[in-house]
Amino acid sequence: MKDCKVENKKLIHRINRIEGQIKALKAKLEAESECGQKEPFEVIRQLSAIKGAVNGMIHSYIEHYAKEHIVQEIKNSKEQEEALAIMDSLLEIMKTFNK
Repeated sequence: MKDCKVENKKLIHRINRIEGQIKALKAKLEAESECGQKEPFEVIRQLSAIKGAVNGMIHSYIEHYAKEHIVQEIKNSKEQEEALAIMDSLLEIMKTFNK
């Protein structure tokens, strides 16, 4: 699917940005070798930004997967039980993410 290639490119760009955030935080922590020199609120702010970026990426991936794959699988299912099993797999993914 063409949309999958586009979505994968977007995900790779997001991963690269997250990687940059992590490398910047690592460099900051390595530069501050003395424990007392750390700015705890800045470190927490950066960690929160990384967490938000990862969560946003997970949301985007789940949305893409649901719209591009789950909907099609449900349409192609022959019986209601099969469609419900497919929907249950999506719900299981969402439960895992929300832990």
